Formats: sequence, C-alpha cells, structure tokens
Amino acid sequence: MNTPRLRNPGPHRRIALTLDPVEVGQDYRAPGAVFSRRRFLRLLGTVLDAGALAAIDVVGVALGLYATLVLRAVVVGEDVLWQVLWTAVAGWLPVIALLVLLVFLRAGLYRPRETRAGAARVFPALALVTVALTGLAIVDSDLQFRTYATAPFAGFAAMIAVASLRAAWDAAVIAGLEAAGQRRRVVTVGDGPATHGVIAALRQGPFGRLTDVVAQIDDVEALERMVLRHSPHEVVLVEEPDEEHLLQALDLCQRHEVRLRIVPGLASLIGHSATYVPGHAIPILELSPPAVAGLDFGIKRAFDVVVAILFLAILSPVIAVAALLVRVTSSGPVIYRDRRVGAGERPFEMLKLRTMVAGAAAAQDDLEQLNESDGALFKMRRDPRVTPVGRWLRRFSIDELPQLLNVLRGDMSLVGPRPLPMRDFERLEPWHRKRYLALPGITGLWQVSGRSDLGFDELVRLDFYYLENWSVWLDLAILLRTPFAVFSGRGAY
Repeated sequence: MNTPRLRNPGPHRRIALTLDPVEVGQDYRAPGAVFSRRRFLRLLGTVLDAGALAAIDVVGVALGLYATLVLRAVVVGEDVLWQVLWTAVAGWLPVIALLVLLVFLRAGLYRPRETRAGAARVFPALALVTVALTGLAIVDSDLQFRTYATAPFAGFAAMIAVASLRAAWDAAVIAGLEAAGQRRRVVTVGDGPATHGVIAALRQGPFGRLTDVVAQIDDVEALERMVLRHSPHEVVLVEEPDEEHLLQALDLCQRHEVRLRIVPGLASLIGHSATYVPGHAIPILELSPPAVAGLDFGIKRAFDVVVAILFLAILSPVIAVAALLVRVTSSGPVIYRDRRVGAGERPFEMLKLRTMVAGAAAAQDDLEQLNESDGALFKMRRDPRVTPVGRWLRRFSIDELPQLLNVLRGDMSLVGPRPLPMRDFERLEPWHRKRYLALPGITGLWQVSGRSDLGFDELVRLDFYYLENWSVWLDLAILLRTPFAVFSGRGAY
C-alpha cells in the first residue's frame, strides 16, 4: 500500500486540510468506489449548488450593469428607455456568462461549500470581469459607453448584487437544511486548548449552525469506536499524527466513507516551497523560509504606497475628528509612538491615536496577572487604562489609521504580520520569530480570522500561511474583509 501524500492547503479561509476518502487511497475497481449513496448525494448537492451560484452570478452582473445604465440616464437627464437598455444588456448575456464563469471558476467560487472561497474573493473576481467588459464595451455602441465613470459604478453595483444574492442563497440553503433536520456530525481527535479553537472555527464556518461535535477523543486508537457509535460525516485531526496513526485513520475513514480533515502544522503550511535535494539514499526536502522578497516585494511595496495615499486622502477627515476627540477628552499627546519590532527584528515607532491614559505603560506590570491571552500576547477585554473615547476608537480600529504614515515611510505594509510590542516580542519562542522575515502590516489574517479570539500559535501559523501564499489578490481580499471583521467586533479588545 502506497503512503498517501498530503495535498497542499487550499484557500486561506480553510482551517483544515481535506483528505477526501473518495480520492485518497481508494480502490476504484471496487463497486463501492462508484455506487455509493452518500457519495452520489454529495456530488449531486455540489453540482446543484454550483449551478445555482453560476446563475446568480450572471444575473447579478447583468442587473448591476443594467442598474448603472438606468442611473446614468437619470443623472444626465435623458429619457430612461427601459426596454432598449435591457435589450442591450441582454445581448451581452452570453459574453457576461462566459467571463463570469471562467473568472469565478478560476477563483474557486464554485467549489464545494466547505472549501469554497468566501465573499472577499468575489470582489477581486468581479473587478477582473469589470475590466474585461469595459474593454469590450468601449467599442460597442449598444451599451452606450460614453464615460469612463460607467465602468467603476457598474462594477460596484455588480459587487453589491452578486454578494447580496449569494448571501441570500447561502442563507436559504442553510435554513432549508436546518428545517429538514440535517446535521453535520463531527468527531475531533486531539487534546489541549487547540481542540477548543478548532471546534470554535468549525462552528463559525459555512455549516456552523448545522455542526454537532458528537465526540472529542484524545487519540486515533479510540476513533473506530466513535465512528461506529456516531456515524459522523467527518473526522478532524487537531494535530498531524505520525505515519502509522495517519494511515490507520485514513483506512478507517475510507471504509466508513467519512471525510478526514487535518489541521495543518507549520510544515504543511510551508510545504509547497520545499525543494528536493538529490544525491541522498532517502528523499530529503529543503524548506525555504516564507518571505516576500525580490520582485514580489517591489510589487507589494508599490501597491502599499498607492493604496496608502488613497486611504489617507479619503480617511483624513475621520483621523482629524478622532484626533480632536482624543485631545479634548484626556490629557497627553494625541499620537502615541509605540516601540514595536519590524522586519528583520529591527525596532521602529508605530504611530497610533492615543487610547489610554497618560502613564499607561508603567502600569502594565500590575496587570500582568489579569492577562486574558495565551502565549506571548497581553490582552484584556476591560483594560482600566483605556479611556472612553479610546475604547470606541479601538472598537472600530480608528486608532490604527495613523499607521498609513508608517506604510509610506517603509516601516510597515498595509497587509502583513501584526507588529508586536517589545514586551510580547521578548516572550516569543525561536520558531515564532520567522514571522519577522516580512514588513509588519496594519491588517492581516489575524484581523480577518478571529482577531483576539485565536490562540497565539494559531495566529503565528496564519502569518506563515500568508507569507507563503502572498499575492496582490490575497492582499486585496484581506483589505476588503477587514471592514467586515472590524464592524462585526469579533475578537476585538
């Protein structure tokens, strides 16, 4: 029997590495490999869900374009020729459908629900569709393309329509499954605090309302008894087991047609950058440290500067009002210069609007026993040093906006590992410090994946995953998801 190979993790929102027993180690000559009621229902559900989403996406883009043309006619004072405008849009439906399906398929937006890219991927995908349609519309008189302003408005309207329709469809599917009494039974294998974090992540996922963790066991040895007792839909290994136990779990899940999922460790997260080293009697892999360097760094830096200037221009009134509130409600400087550790473990002064009373740093030693976070972090939900205005600024992350100046100075990036205070940095373990191979960020996977609700080791693994899988699209997706994470208040201190 060949040892199955772990596939690379999928999109950044996935918490576990899926090993589908249909695809891993299955004997395709066996009748059960083709004729299986559970397998057939799973495939049918995926096909119907993807088909519905494809129709929703095409309709959403068409409606966004139509609404923009109608609005344009109203703004410029022309007669709204409803039928004529719709006929023009309808004539483009085949082109719209082809572009949407190709771009969305490539972005992973039609995958099975559990591994499908989230709403943040919809926005950059639609931006690409908008650019392609704009290029075609410039030379097409039927769409009455007379101003470049039409394109961004059409793209924005399509984003609202598609995101709203997708959210409504997802809610309807979940509600339908819940009404039908469908539950997703899960068995977790592992002990310690990490298990609680995984269970919390599963319940926040796309099937969170339907998820029942029917059993929690410490090791693989007790897995078969739990599978026979509860007939789960999936088993989640909280930590990567050794080869013997992995094969044991795979064999068991294959026989009972249960999905096996593994929460990836550090090696799995950075494994796709491994390079084979020839000349040895056994296979040896050389792992490259995750870093954004070379041409990638140049692209990321250019992106940071352009977007930071744009954000400063738009958000400067917000910063000015917040600064005024800080000035009139408490004594001390408006801007707090916090010494943090940046790329290459070099210290720098991170700029923030002051949210604490004067002398707050000196009082931290007295509060250490009240720390509510694990690992190196210090967090308190009700920190007595925070002012009333400061609490409000923190709630919506307005205090972080001056860091746009740090981005322009080159100390920080818009997206990246969050810079830690000196107190936290001194408590890091050696493997944690690999996160300092990149510029720290104003936002990152920490902020959009639970903020302070996650354990410190899980946060560091998110940093490694980001560095290993960086792209401009990933930065854009994180930036688009950040306002939703901020306004939801999930994990905020």
